[in-house]
Amino acid sequence: MSERKYPVITISREFGAGGHSIARVVSERLGIPYYDRDFAKQAAARSGYSQEDIDREGENLSRSARLLDNILNNSAGYFSSHDAIYQAQKELILQFAAEQDCIIIGRCADYVLDGTENLVRLFVYAEIKERINKVREKGYFPEEDILKNIKRIDRERRDYYRYYTGKSWENLENYDLMINTGKIDLEDAADLIIDYIEKVQSE
Repeated sequence: MSERKYPVITISREFGAGGHSIARVVSERLGIPYYDRDFAKQAAARSGYSQEDIDREGENLSRSARLLDNILNNSAGYFSSHDAIYQAQKELILQFAAEQDCIIIGRCADYVLDGTENLVRLFVYAEIKERINKVREKGYFPEEDILKNIKRIDRERRDYYRYYTGKSWENLENYDLMINTGKIDLEDAADLIIDYIEKVQSE
């Protein structure tokens, strides 16, 4: 493998905080790929589950699913779809990080790659009113459902992270840089990330 020009970057993010958009901008600026929904097709091939299953369960672990898993985990031969999908995504994260400079969004990538040399772990967040506005602009949900869906998706990501890492998703010790996107636009956020990378690499 050739010498790395940039670190592998992982981005954890609150829903509606713009993590995907920031990854796209940084990807364009640095000329490296980013992986988010791209996991679905390859993870489906590895796990045996459909792309729809990956989209639905790839980073979400609902309370009902956790309850069912807890009930059945002691059953002989039981292996949940969540575990199979997590394992497939973990293998992909390790493969992507080994092969190239890249940005990986969510999916406990910061935990999976813990100890990897030249790794930068980001957490993107914003005040709830800012996230409501961004989700409204995207048109993901009816107006009356925006807030409850933001809270639901954050809760599912939080539970998923805790289940597979044993750690708190929002713990600042998990990350190298935390960015409040309610205070700056996407280009400024990208500038901040790139400045941080350049500073770290120069030391």
